[in-house]
Amino acid sequence: MQEGVGKNQILKVPLTDTMSAYSRQFPIGSADLSEWMNEIHTRGIQEVVFWGTKSEASGWKNDPVFRDLVKKLQEDKIRLSTMDGAKFRSAPDTVRKLDRFLRSHLGSVLICYSENEASAFVKLMQEVLEGEKEPNKTYTPYTPEIPKEKPKKEKQESIKNHSEEFKASRITIRVKLLAIVSAIVVVSMGLVIGLATNLFRNYTVSLIQEYNLSLARLTGLQVGLRIKELSSKSSEFEDKWTIQPAKGSDSKKIAAPPFISGFFLSHPKILGWGKYENGESVVTYNPRFIRDLRRDEEEVRSLWAAISKEDKEKMFSYEFESTHLENVSSKFGFPAVLFIQNDKSRKGVGFFLISPQDLWEAARSALQTELFAIWVVDSRGRLIAHTEESETVSAKDYSKNPLVQFLLRSPADNGSQTAEFEGKETLGSFQQLEDVNLAVVSSIEADKAFEAVYKIRRQNFYILISVLSLAFLVVFLFSRTLTVPLINLLSATRQIERGNYKVSIKPVTRDEVGVLTNSFLKMAHGLEEREKIKDTFGKFVNKEIAERALAGDMPLGGVTKDVTVFFSDLRNFTGMSEKLKPSEVVDFLNAYFTEMVECIYLTEGIVDKFIGDAIMAHWGALYTDENDARNAINSALLMRSALLEFNRIGVEIGRPQARFGCGINTGPVVVGQIGSEKKLEFTVIGDAVNLASRIEYLTKDFGTDILVSETSYEKVKDHYKFETLPPVWIRGKEKPQQLYAVLGWLEDPDCPKNLQEVRKLCGISEPESSSKAIAD
Repeated sequence: MQEGVGKNQILKVPLTDTMSAYSRQFPIGSADLSEWMNEIHTRGIQEVVFWGTKSEASGWKNDPVFRDLVKKLQEDKIRLSTMDGAKFRSAPDTVRKLDRFLRSHLGSVLICYSENEASAFVKLMQEVLEGEKEPNKTYTPYTPEIPKEKPKKEKQESIKNHSEEFKASRITIRVKLLAIVSAIVVVSMGLVIGLATNLFRNYTVSLIQEYNLSLARLTGLQVGLRIKELSSKSSEFEDKWTIQPAKGSDSKKIAAPPFISGFFLSHPKILGWGKYENGESVVTYNPRFIRDLRRDEEEVRSLWAAISKEDKEKMFSYEFESTHLENVSSKFGFPAVLFIQNDKSRKGVGFFLISPQDLWEAARSALQTELFAIWVVDSRGRLIAHTEESETVSAKDYSKNPLVQFLLRSPADNGSQTAEFEGKETLGSFQQLEDVNLAVVSSIEADKAFEAVYKIRRQNFYILISVLSLAFLVVFLFSRTLTVPLINLLSATRQIERGNYKVSIKPVTRDEVGVLTNSFLKMAHGLEEREKIKDTFGKFVNKEIAERALAGDMPLGGVTKDVTVFFSDLRNFTGMSEKLKPSEVVDFLNAYFTEMVECIYLTEGIVDKFIGDAIMAHWGALYTDENDARNAINSALLMRSALLEFNRIGVEIGRPQARFGCGINTGPVVVGQIGSEKKLEFTVIGDAVNLASRIEYLTKDFGTDILVSETSYEKVKDHYKFETLPPVWIRGKEKPQQLYAVLGWLEDPDCPKNLQEVRKLCGISEPESSSKAIAD
């Protein structure tokens, strides 16, 4: 579909019933920027792609109109991306690839193409449009025609005098009905919205505090392990260190000996190690850390040397048993923690200068969002480290934080509390470390935590307004069935007052108003007979509507079956996701899961769940063709081929490359509805499931993509080419487990001949060393 002419032409390609792709020439030129934004909002566009050459893209960046457009799109949270049109069109099968690229998005997309690309791109889009087999169907709701009532003629009669004057109210029955119903709707829905919001808020608090506590425990475990490792290394370095601290030695450049430089290479977050004795210190610095910091080593040494002797004496003379951490970020101007290892049996004190990130590097990957903050305080409530670098450097006094005061007073080693600090309400949980006087705190600001609650509340108010408007309309229309007969009765009464007993009203309902109208007619008829005037009778119409609702429940329970369980996991996904925007991570995973899940469905498998970037599936739980293990391996090999194609297309569109590992095991599991009466999940549990997961993890050690257990191998060994691996120890198993690497189908002429060809095909690097799990 085309709209407009020339530069204002918009080409639309329907992708689904609710999603379309639009294209329009860019730059804007004489068009109004607000017109573009209105067009984008009206069409529900969620992503804008700028299509042109590299030279044109450079020119756009210098265009103030382009910068204003990008700023407005970012403010409206519309995703932005670029595409090299010439490079895209140089690849084969461009029409299919463009169609696939457009359909990979989760919402409608607008492509802004340059003037030089106009003719070629429009032709390409028209070819995609012509490839659409089913045109969009527009649904037109049915609207009945309501005939207008004919005006009734009234016989003019002189009004009789009344002995008493009656003054009618200005508020009609219709207005009263509208007011009463509106009040009932507003009050009832207001109460429901208030109650639902409060309950949802309380539920959200419990979920967030539970997540906070889990995050604090996980980080606490990581910090504790890291402290033990650093303590051990510091003692080791002290035994081998030969340079004694002397006056002025803290400002001298000391080359790191091999045993320390090797440690620095594998720990880039360590700033340096040194020794303190009799008020003097000597430090050797990590050149990699300083290079990443973009500082000069001489500058860092001068910052350490600038710390007064009294301050150093306070830090190193602190009464502690063995380990002590001190926040020295304010001294250096960047996040830094002084880690002191005190061994009273030694002369002098060994210490590390580390980045706070070194304490929780592994635990930070558990953060599902940047909304949560992790920080560490000591036994006096002083801030040691914080995920926000500005907080760490600021050296704020956290001892006045109610959450810190709560953990210092608490006899338990963990807990949760809602507190207000610096004018902000915060939800936080803490975990105290056993061996050191430290506590790890996970927190989130209440405004961020309850953003979804507030959004739902706003939506509920919109629903309230919609329901109120609908109720107002319905009552307005329904009130006609009450007020119109009453108005007619009033008119007929006045006619009788004038002496006209031949009224033309009739009952239209069978309720009280209908009864009243009927009685009025009988009265008029009696008056007519008394006055020898005839009257007529009317007809009655009655309508009824009935509705019925059905409900059911799900039973609990499970059975034991032999099932083939499959696990897959993306390699280095954490590192990949750190380089992408959250929206790009979601698009990447959706595209990846689409390809992988299709392979599972093609082999009659069931996707049990997605665990982050991992997939759990199984064969034989609901139904079986006695080839469950074979189906699972077929699925894994199809996934391998699909992943190669996925990466090939990714190179063309600038998407990161993906690698995965798959583990397959066959064994008895419990199958059924697992959960509660309110929340059920069909899944499989048992030792066979755990073994499949651990086999998948071992693909990293052996440098391959598909591993199967011995039980699965025995069922399918005549259908595939395998490479036997050394037996390995697997946690939870008393005996070593024999594993097999899947090379391919036996009948496949292009099947890899060995594990080296599989690695070359899939882009897997050879392991640097043999697996520690290999049984001796």
